[in-house]
Amino acid sequence: MDDNFFQEHFTTSDKFNNIKEDSLVGPNGWLLFVACNSAIEFTKIVKEKYENYLHVNNGQKKSVPLIGTEEDPITRVFSDTETCPRLPIHVAGANVYVFQCIHENLTNNTVNENIQQLLQVISTLRAHRAQTITVVTPYSPYSRQDKPSFMKREAALASLFANQLKVAGVDIYLTYHPHTLSLYGFYEPEIKFVALSGHDLFRSVFDKLENKEEIVVVSTDAGGAKSTIHFSESLGSSYAISSKFRREKDKSNLIGVIGDLENKKTAIITDDETVTGNSIINTIKTLNKYHGIEQIYVGVTHFKVNLKTINKFVEAHEKYGLKELHITNTIPQKPGVINHDFIKIHGLNSIFAATINKLHYNQSVSEIFSRL
Repeated sequence: MDDNFFQEHFTTSDKFNNIKEDSLVGPNGWLLFVACNSAIEFTKIVKEKYENYLHVNNGQKKSVPLIGTEEDPITRVFSDTETCPRLPIHVAGANVYVFQCIHENLTNNTVNENIQQLLQVISTLRAHRAQTITVVTPYSPYSRQDKPSFMKREAALASLFANQLKVAGVDIYLTYHPHTLSLYGFYEPEIKFVALSGHDLFRSVFDKLENKEEIVVVSTDAGGAKSTIHFSESLGSSYAISSKFRREKDKSNLIGVIGDLENKKTAIITDDETVTGNSIINTIKTLNKYHGIEQIYVGVTHFKVNLKTINKFVEAHEKYGLKELHITNTIPQKPGVINHDFIKIHGLNSIFAATINKLHYNQSVSEIFSRL
């Protein structure tokens, strides 16, 4: 090889500056989005929102490079069901944001299959010299298993998931409204854990309701009491707590609702997630039948349900005063499953795009919420 070859391929500061102009370089590398197979649609809408912000603020349309599309998914599945992520471009020096919808109702993939795919993608990016890797999962798996159940021989599987991300080589983990903030202890200091609160969204939704003195915010169980009290105070309303216990698998029995229910006409029930909907439905029925509350609003961040569960909410809407059910798009749903007028879906593409922008440039994430 002669000197001309090296001259042609030698990187200079001028050439690197040209890369900066085209690639949105920040302190942690040039910005790159990577969509795992179950998060292609979610990544696409966050990317579109991010690029729209760029256009509005910079006056020019810049594109965030993306790996993982419907036409060219990053992970291939072989005939023996083994999987293999392949990178179509060089990723050295990139500040990568890896998106995965770990719990979703679109494919036949289990939570564990989506986790394994995520880990493989992270490992592949690390092997090919990505500078910084941030994992983005709208729903954080196993966050309800942050400790063993009382008198049960179990493990804290939330800790296992955190350890898997550490081994794979993650620098930052970004998620939305996890079941418990005790997760911070599993990640830090090795991984920066960024958990966005769902209360800001629900506060903006329910703050529009009038006559706050006639509103009561209700928790579905004692475990959510502290969160409910905080949320009720932010709205300027009173609060109440449902008391329940479980007798059979996936079934809960409501004992009663304790709190300030006198002269209340409207109830707000919030929860971070639901699968069967039993706790929420039982609380709705109790408030309506035994306490005379005719207007009930529900906010659930992670709506992990099937058609059978949807029918329970439809019945509550028709018979027990459920006016509106507010959910987010953290759990991708099959078309038509939640197609009801009383169900309001809130997209999180704006909040994720804004948060990623702050992380990319090493700025404070809390500034976003101070303006909500």
